[in-house]
Amino acid sequence: MIRTLKKKFIITAMIAVTVLLVLMLGGVNAVNAWSSYQEGTDLLNLLTRMESSENRPDWRDGSPVPPPDESGNTPFPSEDPFSGFRKEPGGRGFMSQPLTEDDWRAAVYFTVKLQDGAVIDTDVSRISTISEEEAAAYGRRALAAGKSKGSLDYFRWASGTTEDGKTVYVFLDNSARRTSVLRVAALSALAGLVGWGLMLLLVLFLTKKALAPVAENMSRQRQFVTDAGHELKTPLAIIRANTEAMEMIQGQTKWSRNIADQTGRLSALTNELLTLARSEEIPNPSDYTELDFSDLVSHTAQMFREPMELRKMELDAQITPNLTLRGNPAQLSTLCSVLMDNAVKYGIAGGTIRLKLAQNGKTARLQIENDCEQLPDCPPERLFDRFYRGDTARNQKSGGFGIGLSAARVIAQQHRGTLEAEYPGEHRVAFVAELPV
Repeated sequence: MIRTLKKKFIITAMIAVTVLLVLMLGGVNAVNAWSSYQEGTDLLNLLTRMESSENRPDWRDGSPVPPPDESGNTPFPSEDPFSGFRKEPGGRGFMSQPLTEDDWRAAVYFTVKLQDGAVIDTDVSRISTISEEEAAAYGRRALAAGKSKGSLDYFRWASGTTEDGKTVYVFLDNSARRTSVLRVAALSALAGLVGWGLMLLLVLFLTKKALAPVAENMSRQRQFVTDAGHELKTPLAIIRANTEAMEMIQGQTKWSRNIADQTGRLSALTNELLTLARSEEIPNPSDYTELDFSDLVSHTAQMFREPMELRKMELDAQITPNLTLRGNPAQLSTLCSVLMDNAVKYGIAGGTIRLKLAQNGKTARLQIENDCEQLPDCPPERLFDRFYRGDTARNQKSGGFGIGLSAARVIAQQHRGTLEAEYPGEHRVAFVAELPV
């Protein structure tokens, strides 16, 4: 139980940490990518405006750059090509400074000028990786796209029209921005993985501390049940012995019979409580051995031949031989006995119990089915609740207390397996245990 609780606690905590990291780092990367895209858009718009203007600054021919003004900025011609395209603070993105001439000088781009669908000029002076022939090919591809802007390979492009009616395509190299965005994404992913790992170590440490009082409390409860069960055995044995002696001397009466019946019932309940308490104890690895599970299941099934014959029930057993697993023989025998006893008690007299043991991948799958007059009026999962009985399928006359299945599931979990209930048919109940082989 503690192991299951610890596992759920760790999984829940790490899911919360994972969601937080994904949202936080994903948000940072989304903002970074969006801001980079907007900066590129603003710069591309600026370059398109400049390349379409007759008064654009042009230092390709080696003419000197205008001297800086008093503030240290290099002035543009009197007709500012940035007019209407400067990036003012508070607009799109998170740029705190307006675009300047330095942004234009740092940009890596080339231009293609077309007239009537034919390339008449290319400018590759601002890029070293593209030839004039390649630039012309890009221009024709952009023209064929039939749009005013778009992307080709690692270039973003936009088109403008000059005063004399020519079409200018500006291709901005976006690889640096893309690399920057990917670098931030990779670094944030690495930081997220490191943070996730550190949080896992912290959660593992804190889980042990947080669940220590719960484990101690559960241990005390198991010890109380065990001690109380052993203390009850002696007075119950005395009451039964005295009742039998009284019946031998005075004869059997309905009162003495009631005492004997209820004493027997209380003894059986005490034994089941002790079984449940023992099943919840933390297993000792030294008690685990390699065992022939097929032989254990077959032997347990044979133990129920007599009660099945009394109820005229048949056993259809299909057991794969030589299935071995590592576990506690006594506990696994208890698990099989509980499932067989449950099938005999709650199955229809004259019905058939189907027992099947086979290997299912890396697990041994044990399935025990029995016929029933009516399915329990509850989901299959509730059959494992302690002291639960359905209105028709589980009652005092059958002698059950609703504890055995709970103990059987705990035993399966102690062996790193599972035990589930199913309703495979309208009048059939099945219990399926899967244990690692």
